[in-house]
Amino acid sequence: MKDLIRFLIGFIVGFAAVYRFLSRKEEKQKNEETIIEEPPQFNPYESSGKLLEVLKRFNEMKQKI
Repeated sequence: MKDLIRFLIGFIVGFAAVYRFLSRKEEKQKNEETIIEEPPQFNPYESSGKLLEVLKRFNEMKQKI
């Protein structure tokens, strides 16, 4: 009789531990699967004009060749 009670207590404790582990795993998956409703806004950097100067010089060199 004592063995049966020990078995039942061990089974219940083991079942509860596995159930908690699996429920936490499902919560993590739900949190990771959240849908992004709005894409992030990317603001392009404001150039100081140096890039345009470099491109103009490159085009001038290209035309000379």
